[in-house]
Amino acid sequence: MSAAAPPPLTEQALAPSGKAEFEIGPINETRSDDGRELFVEGTIRNTGSLESRYVTVHVDGLDAAGATVARAEVLPTPQTIPPGTAASYVARLPNNPAIRTFHVEAVGR
Repeated sequence: MSAAAPPPLTEQALAPSGKAEFEIGPINETRSDDGRELFVEGTIRNTGSLESRYVTVHVDGLDAAGATVARAEVLPTPQTIPPGTAASYVARLPNNPAIRTFHVEAVGR
């Protein structure tokens, strides 16, 4: 009795492995009409190989020594960011005269 022939070998492309990685775009700052708040806005670009989800943007207002004097956490729009595309955000901070610069960080899956 002879053994059955093994099935033919086939190849299939696998989805790229990787992760969502973010690049922070230019940051724009404006003041509210009454001067009480700062609006910090910009973009987050997914430069990774996977779609990102559950993204949170942290915006810190820093003083001249680099210490955080104000912080906001916001969700960008849209929340799901495919590779090579961007989302936008707007954060509100108190218009503290000690704020000299900003640090923006995006965290997601």
